[in-house]
Amino acid sequence: MTRRLGTSAAILGLLAAALTISIAPAAGAADPLYQAPVVGQCSDMSRAELDLPSYAEPAVDCAGPHTAQVTAVATLPDGLAYDSPDLTELAVETCYAAQREATGASKLGIRLTAYAIGYFIPTPEQQAAGARWLRCDLVLLGGTELTPLPGTLAVGKFPFKKSVSRCLAGRDFLVTTCAAKHTYRATAAIKIKEKRYPKEKAWKRIGTDRCRSATTSRTYRFSWPSKVDWKVGERALVCYTQTKK
Repeated sequence: MTRRLGTSAAILGLLAAALTISIAPAAGAADPLYQAPVVGQCSDMSRAELDLPSYAEPAVDCAGPHTAQVTAVATLPDGLAYDSPDLTELAVETCYAAQREATGASKLGIRLTAYAIGYFIPTPEQQAAGARWLRCDLVLLGGTELTPLPGTLAVGKFPFKKSVSRCLAGRDFLVTTCAAKHTYRATAAIKIKEKRYPKEKAWKRIGTDRCRSATTSRTYRFSWPSKVDWKVGERALVCYTQTKK
C-alpha cells in the first residue's frame, strides 16, 4: 500500500554553516535590512508560528534550548512583491541552499532527515520602514511540534542518528525524528529525472515502482516534491519502510 504524503513549499523539509545572501536592494528603500535578523540567531519557535508570514519574537540564547535558527538573510530584488509567486520560488531555493550548507547534507541526503525549512518576510510595520528582506530558518520536525535543535547541526554520513533521521508518526503520518514513536522510517531518497513535473497518477506509479526495491517491508509509503520544489531542482522521491515502533 502506498500513499502520497503532503509537502509544503514553505517547509520541506536545513543549517550548520549558515550564509547571508544579498540580491539587488529595492530602489529608494531607506534601509532594506531594517530590523533584519542575524544569521545564526536562535528562536524558541512553535510549529504554528512556523507557518506564519512573519516572525518577530525576540531571539534566545543559542546555548540554551531552541527550536529554530536563522540560516540565511536575503535582500529582495527591486519590484518583487511579497504576494508574488516568484517570492515563494526565491524563498524555497534560497532556504534549501542554506539548509544543505548548515547540515552538510546533499540534496538527497537532507530528505532522509527531519530537518525542514521555514521562511519569513518583514512585518507590515517593518515593511513600512523600508524593510525588503527574507529570512530562512532551520527547524527539526516532531509531528505537531518542533523538536529542539541539537548543538551540532551537521548530520555526518548516512545512516544518520535517530535524533535527526526522518520518520513518520500517527494516523496522519506526520514527519518526526526517529527518536520519537513512529511507524515508518525514510530509507531511500531517489532522484527523479522526468523532464516535466509528473501528474499525481504518474507520481503514484513512479513511487510504487521505485520504492518497492528501496524498502524492506510489505507495506511502504512515499512522498514527492511540490511543483515549487521541482522547479528549483529539488526532485527527490522519498521511500518509507514500515517499522514496529
